Amino acid sequence: MFGQMWAYRVMIGGLVRREIRARYVGSVLGIFWTFLSPLCLLLVYVFVFSTILQVRFTTEGGSLSFALYLLAGLLPWLAFQEGIIKATTSIVDNAGIVKATHFPAAVLVISSVLGTCVTLIVSLTLLVVTLMLMGYGFWWNLAYLPVLIVLQGILAVGIGLITVSLHTLVRDTLPVLQMFFMMWFYLTPIIYPLAYVPERWATVFSWNPATSLITAYRTVLLDGKIPSGTDLLPFCVWAIFLFWFGRAVFAWVEPIFADVV
Repeated sequence: MFGQMWAYRVMIGGLVRREIRARYVGSVLGIFWTFLSPLCLLLVYVFVFSTILQVRFTTEGGSLSFALYLLAGLLPWLAFQEGIIKATTSIVDNAGIVKATHFPAAVLVISSVLGTCVTLIVSLTLLVVTLMLMGYGFWWNLAYLPVLIVLQGILAVGIGLITVSLHTLVRDTLPVLQMFFMMWFYLTPIIYPLAYVPERWATVFSWNPATSLITAYRTVLLDGKIPSGTDLLPFCVWAIFLFWFGRAVFAWVEPIFADVV
């Protein structure tokens, strides 16, 4: 697949640019919506948890530090979720291309995930600028962010290859996936810290790949440290396994795509 990505790099780049242009065509604020959309969701969580429930997840306390804590987890999660959902519908949405042109259909899945990675880079850049202005003077650790984005992309592509194969055959896959993401969100320490999870469930939560991912982003952005290999081990295991399994499932279903879309 990596060979296909390189061979069709020009096509992938064109599809990513088309995806980004289509998303923001006619928009005044354009790509800044990638930051403003999660910001609106963030305000709701801050109001409920910080103002009404008066929950404090950081030692500094206060609504602002709480907002940054949530934002450091929400931005990667929303990009991860959007990338998989877009990958799931990429074959059906581009049925005309799949039927009329002979090319690896996995290119559509990869470009869908890459498009969300680009918007994630923009939103993380704005967050980093905000943190710098607030005195979070961490520089060297930020070089680790591209590693996390690449790992996130590998996992998203792996899951996307599985879900797009299922969705092409059974269109109920998308609503089921959306419900799954809703449950997965609350089973991942995004709006609460892992320390709040009961001890008997801590091991199960630690093997949630999204837990490792969100924790790693917060370690880099808020703590100014590099995530340890032990912390990222569950995520890497899941990413490699699901990428391999997704490629196998996709290769099995791909020959009949043009007949069923």
